[in-house]
Amino acid sequence: MSCELICTGWYSSEAVRTYETFGDDSIRNNSFRPLWWHSVDTFIKPQHVLVVDSASPVKPEDYLYTSTKFSNIELLKNPGHSQNCETHYCGYMASVILGLEFALHNDVDFFLYVEQDALVYGADFVKKIQHQLLSHDLIFGASGHPDGDIQQSIFAANKRGIRKFLSRLHSINSTDRQIAPEMKFMNAASALHSFPFIGLLSADNPRILARASTKLFLSSMSIFKQYAVLPFGYGRIRPINFSDDIFYFQHGSVDEISAYKKLTGFNDTLSKY
Repeated sequence: MSCELICTGWYSSEAVRTYETFGDDSIRNNSFRPLWWHSVDTFIKPQHVLVVDSASPVKPEDYLYTSTKFSNIELLKNPGHSQNCETHYCGYMASVILGLEFALHNDVDFFLYVEQDALVYGADFVKKIQHQLLSHDLIFGASGHPDGDIQQSIFAANKRGIRKFLSRLHSINSTDRQIAPEMKFMNAASALHSFPFIGLLSADNPRILARASTKLFLSSMSIFKQYAVLPFGYGRIRPINFSDDIFYFQHGSVDEISAYKKLTGFNDTLSKY
């Protein structure tokens, strides 16, 4: 089963990063791109891929690795990572919002985001997501954290959810540096979306207040959330069970990427699709 459209972001640079990162460095450059396309083309089979480039100094060489149709939108400047962005939205959020708008204006059945460092597996990957979208407008990944926040390297929205989610995101006045995208997503996908409470989560507030507000917000999600979580792992959760029928993960280590290549029969010597 395939889907009409997926969206992803792109940023790659040789410069020293000023924010915390996880996983092998290869997941942030073109050496990882053939495997990413192999994952997408094998298990998602999209008709089209939208790549939102955050003014990256190193460009993706997608034409070398896939026969799937794709298009690029390049931002005029790099918004940065959420940990240090100086604009309202970080590069990740810019790719999400532009992807949602693109999906909305092309009237696709559902929106599916796959981050540039995420790998997917399973013949029924898309089918499982589509089934959940029949009863939920938005689907995120579970973080595995006791407090119950979410992950968004893979997430989906149906037609009902796209407009509602966009409107609620734009109503949040705090920047991505002040309030992390995960928290904004949860707010925009809950019955708490119209409450001014979200501003208390800002990193600019006293640490004790921000931490207490975050704890209260996360515990409230069990009552007020209007989203579902993916019925499979793993995202950032470890360990990964590579014998699962369906899964996804990001921030892969050298060993995890090697195990995925072995499982999917990916051949590193292939430079063309």
